[in-house]
Amino acid sequence: MALLNMKQDVLLTFVLLGIVALAIPTHVMSQSGVANIVTAAFFDGIKNQAAADCAGKSFYTRDAFINAANSFPQFGSGSADESKREIAAFFAHVTHETGHLCYVEEINKSNNYCDQGNTQYPCVAGKFYYGRGPLQITWNYNYGAAGQAIGFDGLNSPEIVANDPVISFKTALWFWMTNVHSVVNQGFGATIQKINGALECNGKQPALVQARIGYYTDYCQKFGIVALAIPTHVMSQTSVADIVTPAFFDGIKNQAAADCAGKSFYTRDAFINAANSFTQFGSGSADDSKREIAAFFAHVTHETGHLCYVEEINKSNNYCDQGNTQYPCVAGKSYYGRGPMQITWNYNYGAAGQAIGFDGLNSPETVANDPVISFKTALWFWMTNVHSVVNQGFGATIQKINGALECNGKQPALVQARIGYYTDYCQKFGVSPGENLSC
Repeated sequence: MALLNMKQDVLLTFVLLGIVALAIPTHVMSQSGVANIVTAAFFDGIKNQAAADCAGKSFYTRDAFINAANSFPQFGSGSADESKREIAAFFAHVTHETGHLCYVEEINKSNNYCDQGNTQYPCVAGKFYYGRGPLQITWNYNYGAAGQAIGFDGLNSPEIVANDPVISFKTALWFWMTNVHSVVNQGFGATIQKINGALECNGKQPALVQARIGYYTDYCQKFGIVALAIPTHVMSQTSVADIVTPAFFDGIKNQAAADCAGKSFYTRDAFINAANSFTQFGSGSADDSKREIAAFFAHVTHETGHLCYVEEINKSNNYCDQGNTQYPCVAGKSYYGRGPMQITWNYNYGAAGQAIGFDGLNSPETVANDPVISFKTALWFWMTNVHSVVNQGFGATIQKINGALECNGKQPALVQARIGYYTDYCQKFGVSPGENLSC
């Protein structure tokens, strides 16, 4: 009763003073919902997938995010489902950009991202505007505008975004609300266009696009909602698990010797887990899906000796391309073949790590220690280099995998071995292998 009387007294005071109480915006009323959706379990579930030595493990916190989100009450506004979709989209991009909240700063800091032509937010001598924070904000004009909006000197002190976790999340949310929020209702694809469309969309980096979609659909599922505007090939992703049955997977592995390292390393669960992040893998019609999966496992079988080898037998070559400055070799590290596709070279380890969320240059051995990362690396390579030519016939996939060493009569026995596995798996899946099998 005391509480009721207090409410009545407050209302009476408004009336006596002649004040009309304005309607409280619905997004303010639902802002507490952001904290209810981004639970400690959800936030830590992302961060726990990063390596223990990641800088972001101690930098990014849920409290910092909630603190920052309180300054952007329109973030996650709308209906309950709309709120969940926007939050899922935001964290999908954050996960992708930071490698599961691992990276606070961009790995390659050689580019200072200074647009000399921007006079509104001029670059400061000696300052670098490379990627920092949850969305890896870049360019002087973004640092300047974000600082002006949030209340820090983004031009003179861009490093604050990597030193203050609340400012870091505020910067990411400022970028989101300024550039992305308005297109969220157009579907997740529109948010990819806004975040990094110039470099990834329209077929430029399909593996990266699919990685982002994978995180988004996963988070939507965790929030108990249906992801909007997901291409039909995503909706048929369950068919991969239907095709790659335990009997099929184990049928390959059981042909390896009992003492093979891969016998206990490679598992169907790890493959399915990894495939969920590459939703375009095995897409298309039922037959197209079966042919691509048959092709992938044909090469995996060949490269690993029926899932026997986790690492290359001959480790004398460190596969370091000294001329590649984007993904420079790390002293003492070797980039020899590892995983289902026996990925090699520093530029592949670096790019794969950046896309998947592990430090491929400093820790290439992760591909031989973590079975999910191992399959993700193989699928990243496939989606980046091979997927686009699958419809040209199996021979085109051999060209992409190892054509320089095997095709055009160089190693006909190896080519025939790959073809043999492919036609065998097509037969198991009940699909015609198609034409153009050789190279």
